[in-house]
Amino acid sequence: RSPNPRGPANGYRNSMRPRFRVHLVGFHIAYALHIPNVVLLVSDQWRYDWTSFDMPSLKTPSFDLLASLGTRFTRAIVPAPLCKPSRTHFAAGLNYPHAGVKTPSKRDAMYPGLTTFYEELKSKGIHTMTAGKDDLTLLKKDLSNEFAQEARCYGKDVVTNVVKPVDPYMKMLQQKGLFDRYRTEEMRLCHYVEGIAVRQYTCDMPAALDDDDFIDDWIAEKARRLIDSAPIDQPYFIQVNYAGPHPPFIVTRGMVGNGTGLEREWPLAHRSATLNAEAQQVMRSRYATLIEHIEGLNLGILETIAARGDLNRTYICMFSDHGEMLGDFWDNSSLYEPLQKNAPWQASIAVPLACMGPGIPAGRVVDDPVSILDLASTILEWQNTSVPPHYEAVSIRELMEGGSPHSRPALSTLEYEDHVFSTAQRRFDDGRVYKAVCCVGACPFGRDVREGSVVPTTGWVRHLFDLTADPWEDNDLILSHNSNASSVYQELADSLV
Repeated sequence: RSPNPRGPANGYRNSMRPRFRVHLVGFHIAYALHIPNVVLLVSDQWRYDWTSFDMPSLKTPSFDLLASLGTRFTRAIVPAPLCKPSRTHFAAGLNYPHAGVKTPSKRDAMYPGLTTFYEELKSKGIHTMTAGKDDLTLLKKDLSNEFAQEARCYGKDVVTNVVKPVDPYMKMLQQKGLFDRYRTEEMRLCHYVEGIAVRQYTCDMPAALDDDDFIDDWIAEKARRLIDSAPIDQPYFIQVNYAGPHPPFIVTRGMVGNGTGLEREWPLAHRSATLNAEAQQVMRSRYATLIEHIEGLNLGILETIAARGDLNRTYICMFSDHGEMLGDFWDNSSLYEPLQKNAPWQASIAVPLACMGPGIPAGRVVDDPVSILDLASTILEWQNTSVPPHYEAVSIRELMEGGSPHSRPALSTLEYEDHVFSTAQRRFDDGRVYKAVCCVGACPFGRDVREGSVVPTTGWVRHLFDLTADPWEDNDLILSHNSNASSVYQELADSLV
């Protein structure tokens, strides 16, 4: 033994430290590789039937890729067809309105004591990130409990209500001398059309902004940088929140090339003979262009994931926070102009959904209704994190991996100003998907009340639709006195919020 036992001992410890660090790093990397990453690509106001699967002339290459390498869901239902309530209840794992946020108002906040699934992931060592418009900005400015890194911004419709930059994206534009131009784009490029109360839909001239300065490009670039900088010894989660294709439907010159972007013809809205056909083509062309642009940005994010070598150990899901009416039911909506969302119809509450990742069958299509809400618990399971007992979101991991659909109805509900409705849909034993709608006043709802209309505030209206035979919801089985309507409706009504 050395006369100075401390010397050799310290020397032994010092000689082991580099090797110990190597083994420790190796342990963390192995741990990170064992737990998969999760990437959510979330658009704003993208309706379920605007992909290449329902509209072949629409180019949706990234969605097509996820569907071919994974599973596509044709009836994915959001918690509520309104941005902030939908995203908040998804984050909280609760059915609307159980998280407390009913409207887009700044006064609506999540109930105290509730935790988001982002917080649950971060507390278990997942490197959590968010980029873009997540609407949690409106709930609380400090999201350090939810996200290790973030690059957030407001949506496109906020800028018209501010006189100075209020988020990093607007500050970037100001540095380039573009903020005032961006703030007034809607007034310069969008115009009112007779019979339509809002101008955000009819923007027939492209903006002078370069694509690099467009809000969705800024969001995608921030997301790629976050993914690039994610640690290699820690599993990561990122939610990318695009601002589009939410109105105003403003596009750039780069998106439309040498033309106007109005050259392609699009199918007109359902039951819309009284809605100006030329205006419909403008709004639908711009909507398509914004979708296709985001699809290209998503391909760039997928390339970033692949460049890190993460593609085979990452779950990737693409969906939206809610849909868009685009004028459907214009002719028989006597009270409202059916644009935007806030409606109980499939165009408003159903969104595209495709997921790929370890164990998810390639090329599978699920036609049973599923709830976007259930992704919250599914993600927690994917990333080895316990689901809080109070969550109403139920994991669909087994369904994702090829299992049979569950029989729980998919719900969507809204209580906002004079919009009050609840819907439930599921497949029954006869093989058909039925949907119940319960609402105050007359359906379908739209966003803007028609001039001179008085909206009923009492009297519940019930509807029942066979979505398998009647995807446009034209034939109300209750009004047609279908013999099974009452019993089917009651089964679904028992689950309505």
